[in-house]
Amino acid sequence: MTSVDENENYMVKQAQNVRISDPSSAKAWILTAKTLYPNAFNVQYEAYLLERDGKNYEEAAKCFSVIACNFTNQHAELWQEVNALTNALRNESESTPEQEFYVKMYKHLTPEVQHNIFVHTINNSGDNLQQCIHSYILMFNKFPKTATTQAPRLLEMLAEGMKADPDLYQRMLVEEVLPMIQNKPPELSPLLACRLYTNSLEYYLRQIMDDDKCDTIEAWKNIFKVLMLCGQMMGWEPFLPFSKHVNQNVYWDKLVKILRGSPAGSSQVLFYATTLFIYSLHGYIRKLRIEDADVNHVLVEGFIDWTPEGGEVQSMDWTPDGGDVQSMEPPKFSATTAISQELSEAFLHAARCWQLLNTEQFQRDFSQLMLALPLSPWISRFLFDLAIYFGHRDEANKLMADMTKQSTLVQSLQILSLNLMQGSMTLQGFQCILKILAELPATSGQLLENISLKSHRHMIFLPLTKIALIQYCTRAIVSRLSRTLFEPNCSDRLLGDLLALLQLSADKDVLLKQHIFNLITQRKSFNLHTLSNYIIATDIIEELAFIWNSQQQDDANFELTGSPTSGGGLGSTSAAGAAQPRRIGTRGADKGARDEFKSLIRQQIARCNENVPTLVANFITQEHLTLAQHIFGMAPAPVVETIVIK
Repeated sequence: MTSVDENENYMVKQAQNVRISDPSSAKAWILTAKTLYPNAFNVQYEAYLLERDGKNYEEAAKCFSVIACNFTNQHAELWQEVNALTNALRNESESTPEQEFYVKMYKHLTPEVQHNIFVHTINNSGDNLQQCIHSYILMFNKFPKTATTQAPRLLEMLAEGMKADPDLYQRMLVEEVLPMIQNKPPELSPLLACRLYTNSLEYYLRQIMDDDKCDTIEAWKNIFKVLMLCGQMMGWEPFLPFSKHVNQNVYWDKLVKILRGSPAGSSQVLFYATTLFIYSLHGYIRKLRIEDADVNHVLVEGFIDWTPEGGEVQSMDWTPDGGDVQSMEPPKFSATTAISQELSEAFLHAARCWQLLNTEQFQRDFSQLMLALPLSPWISRFLFDLAIYFGHRDEANKLMADMTKQSTLVQSLQILSLNLMQGSMTLQGFQCILKILAELPATSGQLLENISLKSHRHMIFLPLTKIALIQYCTRAIVSRLSRTLFEPNCSDRLLGDLLALLQLSADKDVLLKQHIFNLITQRKSFNLHTLSNYIIATDIIEELAFIWNSQQQDDANFELTGSPTSGGGLGSTSAAGAAQPRRIGTRGADKGARDEFKSLIRQQIARCNENVPTLVANFITQEHLTLAQHIFGMAPAPVVETIVIK
């Protein structure tokens, strides 16, 4: 150590000794040392510490400026102060008294020194990527014009950081960096701009999917802003800004216009179409669930009315091995509920975008995008619905295995729908009906309109409510059984069971019920097994009473045989043993028989206010063996003890 160094250190040491007890003496020592050794770091740094401890913001800024400008490449003490300064600037709103000093001192630095501090900090960050990025962000906040030239480097660093910690660097990109450059976006390579958009999209999608409190409207506004920003960086034709009031047809028309003026495989079309697809997909998945009512919807096959003259009009051709051939005409959507229109529109918009993006020019890049985004739960549900929409039954069966865990109720309903799609219910479909009825939800709901149409294949968004599920299951059985009415020698039990099922739609199926009554009228006798237990609909009871009375007036030999009731009264068994069979006949009927028939009719009409959907569900559950016999020709159910009333 030279004598100069010894003298310099001696004077600094003296100042340090009295810095707290006698600041004036300390300042005198430092002023002398600065005069003698103006280029000594120790002297200049001690002068800064003296002003810092005295809270002299302006003088401290002057001393700090000297150090920052003349000793930038050495001395750990300097970088400790620089880090303390930049940390304080990042937390101005929540600063401690110590940090408050740095913030106030910074205001007394000249703009040149302020800017140099950030530049030197960035250059000396080494491998500390996070510190370097924070310094860039601070510099852009304090010197917005620097973003024009420096933003590309910052964006490259963010993209690099996302490889190690996607959550952290995506948040920094979306919440801190992009808002600063949106007014004057820099020029970026197409690869980097697309990568940044993909990462921004992933960030917002995670918010939408994982956070129940996320403002989805605001999230989509931001996604469209980022899309427009990246489009500006690459010189794309501007897309439309987001508005929840804009019909999605408007966005689609704009996309088609851009597509027509773009080369094949254009990145512009790829990203615009992908964004529109995800927006439509989100709308579809969100609308499948009505949050206020806590009700989910499931896309299922609708029913086609069957007639003996024309059969069913199918829009699907079936191959002998069970495969399917897509119809040229896609199915319609039936307006079963108030939200059916919105659901069908969102689904069709998503389907259009999906078909465009899976053309040869976009398929490869679009597939890579889908792998990078957290859309797996939405995509699996959408692809399954798309497969059943187009009638791709085999593909839907494969997709069902890949779908995320679903409730057994939803799975049974989807299997039933796939079963009905092939045109004839199988035993598996019938078993699904029984499973559905065993897991009915608590939400009651209401009967749906238009679940069965006359002319063409159609789809239904079925709400998972008790009544809607019972209605769908009942219609599936009625649709199958109604065909057997036109076969020779259909049984009395089949006619009675159909009447029990048709109670659910009192004002529907008029022609079908009339055909059943015509068949009953043509017979000499009729065994209505289900009358006393299950038939309570006044229109059916009144028609049966009319048939019996008219046959009596015509002196025809017509006999009506009923089933026992569960308690006392008509048809009950006595304690002494089984009651002797009696028939209610029309020829020579005595007063007791007529009174007994009237009593039966009154008894059933008195039950007309019972819950019909629950009654029908119980009927299907309790009589499922007999129904299976009707449909599949299985072995008959065990004999049920009945009373024949003569």
